Amino acid sequence: MRSIFIFILTMLLTSCASSNLTSSWVDRNYSNVPIKSSLVVAMSDNLRVRRIFEDDMVKELQSKGVNAVSSSQIYPNKLPSKADLSSYIQKNGTQTVFVAKLVNIEDKNIRYPGNGYGGYSSGLSFHNYYNSSYSYIYDDSYTVSYEFVNVEFTLFDTKSHKPIWSTSSESVDPNNMNDIISELTHILIENLQDNGVVR
Repeated sequence: MRSIFIFILTMLLTSCASSNLTSSWVDRNYSNVPIKSSLVVAMSDNLRVRRIFEDDMVKELQSKGVNAVSSSQIYPNKLPSKADLSSYIQKNGTQTVFVAKLVNIEDKNIRYPGNGYGGYSSGLSFHNYYNSSYSYIYDDSYTVSYEFVNVEFTLFDTKSHKPIWSTSSESVDPNNMNDIISELTHILIENLQDNGVVR
């Protein structure tokens, strides 16, 4: 009964997408902050995903006073080339480019022990250790497969062409794309704000 409860609880907890930032960097020598304008580019051939992320990120940036534009608004039917971006930036005097790039998608299997596994204790002996391990093999444990998605985000200064901020994220089981993107862009804007990149 206990193992069934744990299984149901696990399913409930993992049914919602969960994202976190795994690393973060900012150029403390870059003085032109908070930034004033940005072109947001999600490097994806999936036009729907690209548009949803860019639109959400633009809204977050605009809420912080940044004049942000999504690349899908300018180039709705294709991912813009480097020449396309350069032309837009030069024409509009855009200060920064916000780039999102998929790094890795990996499936990981995590095994959850059932009733037969009790871990270590001060009274550990070969007999109870072996019996516990033996039961572990034949008990009601189960394996759950999770999908881990890693994305890299970089903010470039358009004059120097150098990065001024960068971070990486990890999302677990991103089944609902709208929810995961909304969660992720909120985390990203908080990090940008914490690092003084936006107001």
